[in-house]
Amino acid sequence: MPQDPQQELELLAAAARERRSVDGFMRAALEGFGWAVLAGVCGKLFWDSVRPPPFFYPLALLDLLLLWDAVRSYRQARTDLRRELKLEARVRELRRELGIV
Repeated sequence: MPQDPQQELELLAAAARERRSVDGFMRAALEGFGWAVLAGVCGKLFWDSVRPPPFFYPLALLDLLLLWDAVRSYRQARTDLRRELKLEARVRELRRELGIV
């Protein structure tokens, strides 16, 4: 890291503008919604059929993949959010140090 607080502030402020966690949380939410809808469809197919139709199994696999990716996206977004909050705290600390309010 640069020794000059002003230079460090400029670098960190540019990095703090990027909010990858927002995209990750949105992806997790959309996939979670898709998972819930598809789980309902699969559940209805399974409940109403004596023998599930052949397309039930690919749908169930897709449903599990959506759930897995939603959980993975959520966990990654939480990690990104923690990093972003630390970065923002350091930017605030540097601004206070330089007298910028």
